Amino acid sequence: MRGSLTLLGSVLHLSKNNKLVAKSLSKAFPKIGDPVYDDKSRIIGSVYDVIGPISSPYILIKPSSEIDPDDLRRIKKVYVLLASKGRRR
Repeated sequence: MRGSLTLLGSVLHLSKNNKLVAKSLSKAFPKIGDPVYDDKSRIIGSVYDVIGPISSPYILIKPSSEIDPDDLRRIKKVYVLLASKGRRR
């Protein structure tokens, strides 16, 4: 894994259409499709959408099919991988 995991936000709930809704706690905005990790560095899904005002956005996360729905309800914090800025060649 290149880069470091950065706190994306705290999970508020699981929506009716099975998306995790997280309140962003970070100034870094993820891109649609970026992988999302739990506190054990497991990929739990990907960024599905970013909604709300720029000052306090919400992140919708599409869960991975490998994650058990009961495990989704236990996730409190989510993280994204920010690429480390290295030397360009």
